[in-house]
Amino acid sequence: MTHAQLAADAGGKQYPLRGQLLRNFALLSAAGKQVQLSDYRGRANLVLVLAGAQGTGPKLDLLSQLASRHSEILEQEAQVIAVLYCAREQAQAVKSRGHLPFAVLADSEGLVHRSLGALDGNGHPRLAVYVTDRYAEVFAAWRTAQGDIVPSPQDILDWLDFVNRQCPECFPPEWPA
Repeated sequence: MTHAQLAADAGGKQYPLRGQLLRNFALLSAAGKQVQLSDYRGRANLVLVLAGAQGTGPKLDLLSQLASRHSEILEQEAQVIAVLYCAREQAQAVKSRGHLPFAVLADSEGLVHRSLGALDGNGHPRLAVYVTDRYAEVFAAWRTAQGDIVPSPQDILDWLDFVNRQCPECFPPEWPA
């Protein structure tokens, strides 16, 4: 992989950028079921939101906003997966309290957060958002620990629309054949 394909933090840790595939992972859902990223392979574009489960702020605001626009996300043939750096019971409380209609997973050891740039230099969870196609290829990434701003739900929906337009089977070509 070249530097142009990866983002790196100050410590040299590299995170996937556009064109790279997210590695598969398996975590427990808020309901206690094991969920793998590969469970969605070939079936849905993804919005992967990584955050801590404590307090309030941009992370929980974004999850709430995505919940309120869930039908629009589904229209884009996409699913949201929230990955929270916490125990399963805390993930369950966040899902219930926020009335989140999408999968909420517990990353109790922070391994997925660490691998995707969702921890700051002190190991505290920070918001990270990835938009991928059906095969986990990254089309957009925001990592607040690396200085990125929090995307709006509209930014995310625009990227999902873009991802769908890249599928030749899904949309007619722009130019006549």
